[in-house]
Amino acid sequence: MSKRFRDARFDFYGKVINGQKVQKERWKTIAEGADGGLGELLGQLYVAKYFTPDAKKRMLDLVNNLQAVYRDRIQKLDWMTPETKKHALEKLDAFTKKIGYPDKWRNYDDVTISPDAYYANVVSIAKHNYNYMMNKLGKPVDRSEWGMTPPTVDAYSNPTFNEVVFPAGILQYPFFDKNADDAINYGGIGLVIGHEMTHEFDDQGRQYDKDGNLKDWWTKSDADNFKKRVQVLIDQYDKFTVLDNQHVNGKLTQGENLADVGGLSIAYEAFKRTPEGKSNTKIDGFTPDQRFFLSCAQVWRSKRTDEATRTQINTDPHSPAMFRVLGPVANNPGFYTAFDIKPGDKMYIPESQRVKVW
Repeated sequence: MSKRFRDARFDFYGKVINGQKVQKERWKTIAEGADGGLGELLGQLYVAKYFTPDAKKRMLDLVNNLQAVYRDRIQKLDWMTPETKKHALEKLDAFTKKIGYPDKWRNYDDVTISPDAYYANVVSIAKHNYNYMMNKLGKPVDRSEWGMTPPTVDAYSNPTFNEVVFPAGILQYPFFDKNADDAINYGGIGLVIGHEMTHEFDDQGRQYDKDGNLKDWWTKSDADNFKKRVQVLIDQYDKFTVLDNQHVNGKLTQGENLADVGGLSIAYEAFKRTPEGKSNTKIDGFTPDQRFFLSCAQVWRSKRTDEATRTQINTDPHSPAMFRVLGPVANNPGFYTAFDIKPGDKMYIPESQRVKVW
């Protein structure tokens, strides 16, 4: 719309809600529009340049390694009965793993794009999307579809498809580098892989079965044990504060926090099974374990205004970035060994009070 409307929107959402000082540059808005409207066309150009087949192979190896570790950890759980474990393992083994980009690309032949008619381009894309959705009516669900475009710097799990999805956009440094050592990749993208896998077993994901149906496959005792252990997590995160006195909402963020804590544990154990994870050879003065945890911390580096932080802790199921690091590592035994954390240190949590779910 015209500048007057854009300015009015920015005055509220930009300034009040997010604390922005200036509006986003026009080129960024247009680039986002291209990704949002023609994501799988833009994606083909993106992956051809930035995500090679050998990078996809290494990423698939990482996912498979973490899946194997998850299987072992489920089998060894001391709080879950064999009956529930059986269903959990069936669900884990049935995961669909989508990496980088779709196996078949979306067709945009009915879209007309002109370099001097932005509004008409938007309308053409909207008509395409409408027809695309209407064409699905009465047909089987297409489980090959993606909910994110290939250049997106993000990942997701979808419990109704029982899938974990990692677009090529996040499979770049600092999350992933096909030429980096395992400590960096397992601490970065390994954490994300474990995070998304754990979402399939978090407070919401656990309610779906291996086929993506909303079905309770838990015994009552196992469900009660799960909730009891997650309550430790909720209480822990309730104590985190930002902006001096604004508390994180442990209940609101429990699913993401559980995925962070569980994801780190799985990634770390998978890393310890690699040759580097079994060695003690330093790089840049840091041990393999130290590099793993430093990589975990680096992927969450971010910059956020006070206004955006206040909005986040009241509305976002994700904890502020600093607690996506401090919470998971403080619950991980490997962190204590790697950095010689002792009672009295700021991040020390007694072992009996640490979160132990997955």
